[in-house]
Amino acid sequence: MDYIEAIGSEADFIERRVNHPRLARCPTCQIKGRRVRIRSRRIHHVGPPGRKSWLVAEVGVYKAACNCCQYFQAPLDGVPTKGRYSYGVRNVIANALIRDRMPYHLVQHRLAEDYRLRVSVGFIHACFEWAHQQIDTEAYWQFVVANFSGVLCVDEVHDSGRTVLMATDPLGDFTVAFRLVKKNDQAHMDGFLSILKARGLEVEVVITDGSPLYKDSLQHHWAGVEHQLCIFHVIKEVNNLILDGVRAVKNHLRRQGNKGPKRKPGRPSRAAQRQRHYRQGKTKHEQATFIWDHQYLIVKKADQLTDEDYTHLALLVEIAPELALLRRFTQQFYRLFEQRITPQQARTRRTRMVNNLDYQAHPQLAKALKKLAKERFEKMIVFLGWDGVDRTNNHVERTNRAFRMLQKTRYKRRKVHTLKQALELDLYARMLRHPLYDSATGKKARPENAAPTQRWKKAA
Repeated sequence: MDYIEAIGSEADFIERRVNHPRLARCPTCQIKGRRVRIRSRRIHHVGPPGRKSWLVAEVGVYKAACNCCQYFQAPLDGVPTKGRYSYGVRNVIANALIRDRMPYHLVQHRLAEDYRLRVSVGFIHACFEWAHQQIDTEAYWQFVVANFSGVLCVDEVHDSGRTVLMATDPLGDFTVAFRLVKKNDQAHMDGFLSILKARGLEVEVVITDGSPLYKDSLQHHWAGVEHQLCIFHVIKEVNNLILDGVRAVKNHLRRQGNKGPKRKPGRPSRAAQRQRHYRQGKTKHEQATFIWDHQYLIVKKADQLTDEDYTHLALLVEIAPELALLRRFTQQFYRLFEQRITPQQARTRRTRMVNNLDYQAHPQLAKALKKLAKERFEKMIVFLGWDGVDRTNNHVERTNRAFRMLQKTRYKRRKVHTLKQALELDLYARMLRHPLYDSATGKKARPENAAPTQRWKKAA
């Protein structure tokens, strides 16, 4: 779709080149051959937007003096051997697929609108595979090892019956590695961690969710490594239990509202409703509805409450005083993971909560206290003993969401090798744009006299 008329000349843009010396080397064995004739080649190219571009070249055809072939042509810079499209066209397609994450049919539309080029889906996929051949996986591993901070986030993402294991560095802000497996089990997880160990990564802290796959495997691969459980997942589990308690209060009020004589059929008039509210206030059903609509206030942090929230929260407690206990538990639970406290202070606060008789007597809060078992709680507060260590594995979760977006435009990309190629291309492209990457050396980019990047260290 054209919103404005094309600006400038719509005539074809032609770039001319000449390469026909008297002698030229065979592209296979480098033995010189003698020119026998000159031929003209016309290659699709990318030039000014809105105009069809060509490379028109005169190249020599040579008689081979070897057994590699009978004849060969002189090479052209920027054009593959016997290619109909220049490397410029291939680069435009590869960037649209990898950097812009466009589906194949939209790449066709872009080339048709911008460069008046008609390309097939097969050629677009060939450009995708050509781009994958240009990357250097060993250079990526050198970049990872040189810039690894010592803290690792590990998680998995599921896609069409397969599982992609992801490991990232939250301080360096890059993806360390991935592995595509058929099933997310202990054997595949151990194999993934073994690959990271074999590459020479010195891991000091690992941040994961509550999956049992990491329980013994981490210590087996890195002796003395500290395991930080993601606080986000822990808070989510506990909040779900607390909201279960709120819903129980709501359901109890709703059942009470069903008691008593039935009302007359038909909807009461507005005047009758106002008189009833004036006499009785909110009915049990209305109270239950109010609790349901404002249940989030029970688990909302105090520093995020507005004046209106405080008003609604006071009304919640007035309707159901037992909600005050749930609210108090939530605020004490959040204080366990404040970043300004020491690990001993966190343990003391946990002990007070676990020994609270009111919490133990409440069915939902008793289940929540089990989430704070001593051994598990020690893994939750690992970040308090380090300077700057993340409390969550949100970094790898963001990488998982980026993978989802990558797959969103490729509904038919389900083969293992194409999925692996797409991930490797995405990681390599992000490495080239990373501020720590030096294109000249492939290593960390920093001034000569600058101090090396500090790894996370123990808190004072």
